[in-house]
Order: sequence, then C-alpha cells, then structure tokens
Amino acid sequence: MNLTGLENRMKRIIKPDTGRSLVIAVDHGYALGPITGIEDIAGTISKLDATGQVDAWLLTKGIFRHTFNPAGNPGVILRSSGGATIAGPDLSNEGLVTSVEEGLTLGADAMAVSAFIGSENERETLIGLSRNADHCHRWNVPLLGVIGLGKALGDKKNDSKYLALSARVAAEHGADMIKTYYTEKGFEDVVAGCPVPIMIAGGPKCETDLDTLKMIHGALQSGARGIVMGRNIWQSRHPAALLNAVWHLIHKNCSVQEAQDILCHLIHKDCSEQKAQGIPEESKEI
Repeated sequence: MNLTGLENRMKRIIKPDTGRSLVIAVDHGYALGPITGIEDIAGTISKLDATGQVDAWLLTKGIFRHTFNPAGNPGVILRSSGGATIAGPDLSNEGLVTSVEEGLTLGADAMAVSAFIGSENERETLIGLSRNADHCHRWNVPLLGVIGLGKALGDKKNDSKYLALSARVAAEHGADMIKTYYTEKGFEDVVAGCPVPIMIAGGPKCETDLDTLKMIHGALQSGARGIVMGRNIWQSRHPAALLNAVWHLIHKNCSVQEAQDILCHLIHKDCSEQKAQGIPEESKEI
C-alpha cells in the first residue's frame, strides 16, 4: 500500500495498530509562562519520556530547540499559533508565529493552530487555521486544530452542541485532527459530527488522578481517538505512574478499575523505592 507523506506523518501521531494516540502537551508556557509542573520543562519532558509511552509531544519551537531531547523517537506536533499571553487583554488574539517550513526544518511531524470559537477573534483565528492548513498540505504535513471557546461561550464547555459546532468548523476549515474539550453528556455526538479524529484536552486540573482516568475512559468510549493533555498528567503528584495507567487505557482498552490498579501499584512501588533510599516520609507524595 502506497501512503502519502501526510498519511505517513499521521502514523507518527496516531498509532496504526490501535488507531489511538497519547499526546503530551507542554506548550502552555507560550501564553502562561512557567506554571506548576513545567517550571523545569526539560526535567518534566525527561521524566515522562523515560516511560517510553508518549506517542507524540505538542510543544513550541523554543522548547523544541533548547530543551527537547527524547531518548526514543516520538512524534512531534509543533505549535504554529501564538503571540498572546495572560498578561494581555485577550488570549484569543493569536497569529502565526511558526511556519510549516520552519517546522519541517526542525523535524516536526505535524503543526498545531488554535481557533477560538465565539471570541472576538473567531474570524481571524479561523482564517489563520484555514491558511495554515493550506500551507501544511502543500508539504503533506497534518494540522491539529486546537479548539478554544471565547468569552461568549465560556460557560458552554460542557455543552456538546457547541463542542460539536467547534470541532466540525475546525475540520471544515482544513484541520486533520482536533483537540477539544470533553463532556460526559453527548460527546458521542461531537465525535459523530466530525469527519477527522478527535482527541480530548485535559482542561483545568482534575481534582484526582482517578477523575482524570474516568474522563479519558469516557471519551474513548464515546469515540475519541486519544488525548492531547498536559496539566492533568504533569501536575499529578505521580506523573509517570499516571501516564502508564493512561497508556493502558488508550492502547490496551483497560477499564478504569484496571487502570487505577496499575496506578496504585506503581505509586506504592515508587514509595517503597524512596523509603529504601532513605527519603523522609514527609517528603513523599502519595
């Protein structure tokens, strides 16, 4: 079977044997700065990369150039849009900051662009996504559409109708994959209404790791193809153990209970090793 360059690159992101993907996002610093969990971003990447269970990374060109040195050969999705921060008036006021040509020079497998549905910059970000899709496809590079909801829809993140609208609109404008929010009610309709693979974002940090496992499992059961997730993994007290459990959910079709058992086993193993090394009890995170 002869595959196009785009299809070959998609295989670097979404694994052909399972049709699913575990993507770790570490691009948050482009707008939020050194938030908890990625202050030492090189250390965070190294710790999670050591598991060998990250299919691909979503990151910026600055991090790619200066701190990204994976031991294996994971896929790379390079963020293309940016230019707005939490210190400014509107996070949705993004533009192109990394071209597909620059991405290819760096060795990226795919690019990522945000589109903010329901924001004052909806038109500009959708046009930016569409133009970026054109540029990507000239080079047979897949584009991940990263869905954001503007202030007008800020309370609609759990409304499947608006999530379905956003995902479909991004696909219609040329995205080959979608990163969007998950909602327990009606997410299967979001997936059914979108002609390209959908992967879920983590959003704000869940209260517990079990909540994260439940969210991912629910999304997979509704037809999501995996995750593009950051804070709910690397802000966990046990990020490597949680990553292992999530990998089993995604690629081994584990139940939530089975994934939780894996997580608990790895946490207790880690704590036992810390005790053997003489690490004080109060410094252990359980």
